[in-house]
Amino acid sequence: MMAGLDKGYIVHKWAGIWTTIFVLLHFMMAYVPDWLVVLHIISDPGQLVDCSQYTKPELILFQTGVLFAHLLFYILLALVIIALFERFSYHFFRRSHKYFPGVFLLFAYHSATAQLKDHWLGSPGSYLLFLLLLAGCYAGFTGLFQRIGKSRKHTLVIKEIVNYEQGIIDLHLGNPGKTFVHQPGQYRFLRFEHDKEPHPFTIASASKDAVSLRFGIKASGNFTKELADHRAIGQEVEFEGPYGEFKFEDSCKRQVWVAGGIGITPFMARLEYLAQNGGSSQPIPFWYATQSEKRQIYPNSLTDSCKEAGVNFYHLDSRNNELLGTERIKNVIGDFDNVSFWFCGPPGFRQKLLEDLKFYGFDKRRFHFDVFNMR
Repeated sequence: MMAGLDKGYIVHKWAGIWTTIFVLLHFMMAYVPDWLVVLHIISDPGQLVDCSQYTKPELILFQTGVLFAHLLFYILLALVIIALFERFSYHFFRRSHKYFPGVFLLFAYHSATAQLKDHWLGSPGSYLLFLLLLAGCYAGFTGLFQRIGKSRKHTLVIKEIVNYEQGIIDLHLGNPGKTFVHQPGQYRFLRFEHDKEPHPFTIASASKDAVSLRFGIKASGNFTKELADHRAIGQEVEFEGPYGEFKFEDSCKRQVWVAGGIGITPFMARLEYLAQNGGSSQPIPFWYATQSEKRQIYPNSLTDSCKEAGVNFYHLDSRNNELLGTERIKNVIGDFDNVSFWFCGPPGFRQKLLEDLKFYGFDKRRFHFDVFNMR
């Protein structure tokens, strides 16, 4: 529905931002009038609610809900700031993010007990609110007790490790007796023994050999740099998935593939799949941009894999100012009618290519890509 879990993270992020904005407005509506009275800007209207009409239990429920909401407002702001500003480390972000379900559950308590104020309980609106709160609380408890994706989690063992000059670790994982199915282009979350947090990595192999999975991991961030010193043959790796809709499936008759750097991994899986199934029914132009010579690219077998899959391979070395633009693509495919793009690489590279395609009236819905920024 959201074109993949990665796009779901974007919706999740903006839903959280707008929720925070509405919570802030609600807080201001509740407390700004009191502040204005204290500052003698407006007159004190006196007691607006006759508390004698409520029972003692009702007052306790309502007042504790208000107290929770007041304290949680500041906690919510702190958690949102940590989530949005990348100056805070990813590890700190992940740990702090786990408090959100608990914050939501206490806000849900406030939402339920606030209805006591004007005797809204029993109205159609209250029934609808309780249904929404019930669904939210189910999700909240699922997140609070770390049950999200539990049915998709399994354990694999590192069977083979190959180190490449470009700082890329080629991992082969397996677990005899278990089969794992995925579609080329999908990814899984991996959790290694030296780090409790899972990280997303695209599967670099097809699923015909379902007892073995391949991943290409480049040492770029703190976690991936540490991984080089903490992985070993026989080490257990917990994985979750598969996820993603980058599956090379759409209604267009022609495809164009573009990869940059470690973004080669989903195409490795697709090439293997095509080779196993007789090759592509029509030629697919595939541009791969790296900061190295063709003979040094990862993986070493890429040129042969393209030939076996019926894919026309073009390598670009950005160090020699070999850049991919729409004119270069147009010279190969002729026009952009009934063409879909499948891209995996740096965000700046993607944005530049999309900007160039706008000149030709290209429908960006036919430009497929994954977003691995989880913040």
